[in-house]
Amino acid sequence: MHLRPAAVLLALGLTLAAVTGCAEQVKGSAAADPKAVQEPADPTTTTKKPPASTPVSKPADPTAPKQGDVKITTKKKTTGLETCGVLKAADVEAATGGKSSADGGCIHTTTGPSTVITQMVTVPEVADQEGEKKQIEIGGNTAWQVSASKEDCQVTVMLTDDPNAITSAFSVSVLAIEELDTCAAALKLATEGFNRIPSA
Repeated sequence: MHLRPAAVLLALGLTLAAVTGCAEQVKGSAAADPKAVQEPADPTTTTKKPPASTPVSKPADPTAPKQGDVKITTKKKTTGLETCGVLKAADVEAATGGKSSADGGCIHTTTGPSTVITQMVTVPEVADQEGEKKQIEIGGNTAWQVSASKEDCQVTVMLTDDPNAITSAFSVSVLAIEELDTCAAALKLATEGFNRIPSA
């Protein structure tokens, strides 16, 4: 649900008015009223509040990366890397058999066969991807292969299990317009990139 700016400003104004209205200082000291008579508690009544309703949540995706499930045999560097420069044109050509039009960068295109390859040091987002998911290992580290179709496959390998690392994975996606084993190419490129990233 998206709120209109006017509604947001009105809600903010009412909240501030309520907070400032309650911020008045009260003088005096707190003490029990000596005239007040306390009645004994009725044993048949309870003062317990009814249990709060538990919010309904989506069932967890079993293929989603979880910090405790990630196996790291070789910790890799995650800072100071060129986000899109791990793989070069020669790597792309060796994996696809095509001719690359770029040397470095996030996106490579090849001809003969026609493919589009993306590479990136990134945040693992396997849970949000649609397609057939398979957990694998690259260099002893947890990795995922996600095949959206025969023509589209992505391999993401974890670089570290450090919760403070912002970009903790290396990901390669291969989209083929012509006949090509996209998952085999993505796995080869992800492995090549993983091996090239320096150890931590």
